[in-house]
Amino acid sequence: MPANPSRLLVFPDLRSLESLEPAVRSALEGRFKLVVAEQPRRRGFDEIAALETISRLGEGVGLVESSGEILWMNGRLSAASPEALRRFADACVRGLRELSEGQGTGDAEPPGSVRNTIRLDDTAFEVVVAAVPGEGPPRAIGLMLDITASRRIQDRVEAVDVAGGELLDIDQQWISQPVTTRLRRIEERLILGIDSVLPGGSGELAFEVRLIDPRNQQLELVMSRGIEPLPIGQRIFARGDGQGISGLVASTGQGYICRDAADDPHYLPGLSKGRSSVTVPLRRGEVVIGTLDVESTEADRFDDEDRLCLELYARYLGLALNILDMLVVERYTTNRQVAENVLGELKAPLEGLRATLAIVERSQEGPVAEIAGPLREAIAAIDARLASSTSGPQSILGAEEFLRDAALEESLAGRRVLVADDEPQIRQTIRAVLERRGCEVVVCDDGAGAIEAIEASVREGGKRFELVISDVRMPDRNGYEVFRATKEASRETPVILMTGFGYDPHHSIVRSSQEGLHCFLFKPFQVGQLLEEVHKALAGPVGST
Repeated sequence: MPANPSRLLVFPDLRSLESLEPAVRSALEGRFKLVVAEQPRRRGFDEIAALETISRLGEGVGLVESSGEILWMNGRLSAASPEALRRFADACVRGLRELSEGQGTGDAEPPGSVRNTIRLDDTAFEVVVAAVPGEGPPRAIGLMLDITASRRIQDRVEAVDVAGGELLDIDQQWISQPVTTRLRRIEERLILGIDSVLPGGSGELAFEVRLIDPRNQQLELVMSRGIEPLPIGQRIFARGDGQGISGLVASTGQGYICRDAADDPHYLPGLSKGRSSVTVPLRRGEVVIGTLDVESTEADRFDDEDRLCLELYARYLGLALNILDMLVVERYTTNRQVAENVLGELKAPLEGLRATLAIVERSQEGPVAEIAGPLREAIAAIDARLASSTSGPQSILGAEEFLRDAALEESLAGRRVLVADDEPQIRQTIRAVLERRGCEVVVCDDGAGAIEAIEASVREGGKRFELVISDVRMPDRNGYEVFRATKEASRETPVILMTGFGYDPHHSIVRSSQEGLHCFLFKPFQVGQLLEEVHKALAGPVGST
């Protein structure tokens, strides 16, 4: 390095040289002492020597007059297209004007530099402009940096932000809708969001979302597109040992790219002809609550940039699902509290009625004694209805009155129905209601028993079930697994799912609704509503919700 090097008065904002490649930084530091807005130590600053050195830099550099004429350019800039040179010169002229008006970003006098971004087709450049000090007409020296990669990332992050905002666009109308409608809306937005967050490639991307059941660390399927669900009875857990990529990601909290499914030991078949995938964790804060898996029929479809963008998007998805879950639990809790409040408010009036009944019962004769029986029956009926209405998911409203007056119906006589629910009162009440109407009813106290009964009816060649009614939340097999077993046995058999207060922890209703669920009932429901749906289900082809 020369003992008394010339001072370089251009690019004052690049004092730290952070935005330059190592080769560029080395070239500048090896030839010049970098200073900002100072006159050279000696008049007659050797500008030509400076430009000769700058010409060897890896970025485009040019000297431009205020008229827009390019006086000199290095080899990199001279290789640019005419349109690129025109846009570069315009940026330098604009930068000179801004610097003269004091709009530079530097903190020295005169202001240091300005930056302008220009786009040419799929390429983006940033032009850093600094005024060249000295006498004569105003001139600028510009450095044209290719920022296509960083701009692309910025654009993708903005796309993630927009798509994530759509997931979290929750208004009053959204909150008032049933939980299944909310989940459908999230899934519809998720489909659009994944396509915008992971652009490019050929063909439609498939995906699945799984949430961790905190009781046993099982990864429950919530929603999917294009990926076949696991066989009935097969489960995956948040572990790294033989649980596929989703299990590995859920246990480690680290995203994973499968570049070639044929050679990846962690990949479990999901998408038909799937060749590659990217899987990221879903988080609530720093806690992993599930996984988002996206798959493609193209090998090596995803890269680290895709993974990073999907991880950002998964933060929004995790938040949206957590909000939905809180709303469902809030509804469940509120309904239970309302029921308890009703009991509390009616306690005093009922005690008054019972006291009145006691007085009446002490009367041995006369008109007062005659009302004891009807009063006793009225109080018993009020007690029964309150118990039914406030027992929540463990009740069916109006069943007692119905069973007193039920009669055989010809359209239901001999129809074979399976009822699965781990609540004894629910399954026995439904059984009694349907048998009174003429149905042949088989009851199961869990999902595994229901699936076995369905499969046995096919395997043994016996009389198949014409309708399956199942609870969603059972300890061994959830409602979706019962639904799938039914459809695998016979696509035409309608299924009715039930869930307490709209709480569907496995999101069975959404998945089965997409695949031909007849309807779902939120407990506690009226016996008339149950019969109406049974009639519809047995009247013709399976419908859709």
